[in-house]
Amino acid sequence: MILRIVSFVLASFLSLTAFAQSGSGPEWINVAEADKTLMGDYIGEWQNPPEKSYQIINPRLSAQVINVDEGRYHLRFVQDLNHRAEIYYSGDAALKGDAIVAKDGHWDIRVTKTGLSGRGAIGGKVSEFSLKRVKRVSPTMGAKPPKEAIVLFDGGDFDEWQHDDGRAVTWTLLGNGATEINPKSANKDADPVIGGGIRTKRTFKDVRYHMEFRYPVEPGKSGQGRGNSGLFFQGYEVQVLNSYGLEGLWNELGALYKHSPPKVNAARPPMQWQTYDVTYRAPVFENGELKANARITVILNGTVVQKNESLHHQTSHTQADRDDPAPGDPKPISLQDHSNRIQFRNIWIKEL
Repeated sequence: MILRIVSFVLASFLSLTAFAQSGSGPEWINVAEADKTLMGDYIGEWQNPPEKSYQIINPRLSAQVINVDEGRYHLRFVQDLNHRAEIYYSGDAALKGDAIVAKDGHWDIRVTKTGLSGRGAIGGKVSEFSLKRVKRVSPTMGAKPPKEAIVLFDGGDFDEWQHDDGRAVTWTLLGNGATEINPKSANKDADPVIGGGIRTKRTFKDVRYHMEFRYPVEPGKSGQGRGNSGLFFQGYEVQVLNSYGLEGLWNELGALYKHSPPKVNAARPPMQWQTYDVTYRAPVFENGELKANARITVILNGTVVQKNESLHHQTSHTQADRDDPAPGDPKPISLQDHSNRIQFRNIWIKEL
């Protein structure tokens, strides 16, 4: 009997530990093995390229294995993942057994736990390649708050936050230093109300801000329906979206929504922690008249994707609202509930 009790307690502890490490929703718990072990970034080189080929001039080769749906993937080959680069190949692939495979003309690709290999062609010249799966970690991951910074969230409580309507925060505390959006859309009949966007109780103008976040895989979802949230400074939105392997448009990760696209798509794969480091300068007014627009620098995973960008109009989804006057008073920092279970941790801010 004692052994059964000990076994039950141990199983419960392991279950809670797994819950804390993953998340509360099925998007985090029910993840396919291929998404854990094969999806992601790959870096390597062309092997034995033919003479006078483009592959000799540019031997480096990178690839991304992107989840589309259950058992369905998209493969994207470029010279370098850190810059906007020519796409060598982009095409669909399928999970067959323990491997993701694709065959399309000169391109014959196989992705396994040992790496990504095959052959492909540039300018009609065929060469083999071999790439290894890598995890690109942000240089500011785990950054400690500087002196005089305000810790907005360290995993313990929501003392610095409230819902947009003033309610106490109902997002999920995971017990591993992170919180997860508990979407309002998943709690439609809840009484009292559960979910919704949150904002800081304090208000701010000029700030330096750090945040870590990640989105789940969500097979079958795409575009604005996948890993969507938003980070707001005085109402201006820095987009949060699962943009892994996408083009890097004005409505994707690193963008100032409806305003300007990121300079490069620095999005990481689903389930991987990422960083936002933002310097925001509020608009300047004299005698009630706007003299200087708000400006913002956004660093995503260590890459500058917006550099001292002038916010010359609002980032509202509705076109008419983009002509609203710039805000003059200090405003809360906001995080959006867009019906996806995004996770956040290590949030701090320093007033400038």
